Amino acid sequence: MIHRPARRARVPGVVFFHGFTGDRMESHWLFVKCARALASEGLASLRFDFYGSGESDGSFREVTLSGELADARAAVAFFRRQPSVDPRRVALLGLSMGGTIAATLAASCRARALVLWAALAHPAELRDLAERTTRLIPGGKGAREYGAHEVSPRFLDNLEKIDPLQALRRFKAPTLIIHPEKDELLPLHHPESLFRAAAAACKEKVIVPGADHTFNSLAWERELIERSVSWFTTHLQPPG
Repeated sequence: MIHRPARRARVPGVVFFHGFTGDRMESHWLFVKCARALASEGLASLRFDFYGSGESDGSFREVTLSGELADARAAVAFFRRQPSVDPRRVALLGLSMGGTIAATLAASCRARALVLWAALAHPAELRDLAERTTRLIPGGKGAREYGAHEVSPRFLDNLEKIDPLQALRRFKAPTLIIHPEKDELLPLHHPESLFRAAAAACKEKVIVPGADHTFNSLAWERELIERSVSWFTTHLQPPG
């Protein structure tokens, strides 16, 4: 889904990366609301379902973090080819595991800005979380069930190959990290690790008081979107 502002000139834009078991709309339509807010400020955006998620082809049992990284690179390249998008002014936004992907790709994709929502800083910790919150599927050859999704052993084995913190140390563009104070999945050492790793001279960490992992209230959602839109409109200005 591409959101375009009313004006016809080439505009800056943002690519959204959803989280684990999420989709291009995300919880309480967070991505839709943020994309519309960006459009009202003159920015385009792209929302898409990773392979095996949402309405994309494939099944969830085929999902790996490496596969989603490949999808994300393809999505950014596709977005930059759009006639209405200024390819020099593209930013990334990721939620949860989508934040891992955004942080990992920001430098290599030459993003002009980065925003991370409740982002996973330490992918290896997801294996421990999965083992606590999922159950083995009988006869599933190591596959686990999470919310009616089948999580393959290959997904868990692949997590330790990705290091978003190392990638962030190479990213120099403006970086905003927004994390819920009461995140039930990713405690506060995740945003702290991301903030410390970020090489950007212009970086900010915001902890939203009382918020849960998906900012599930109107007040938390409003703060999240307003801060993010302001960050992108400020840092995606034309060069010079």
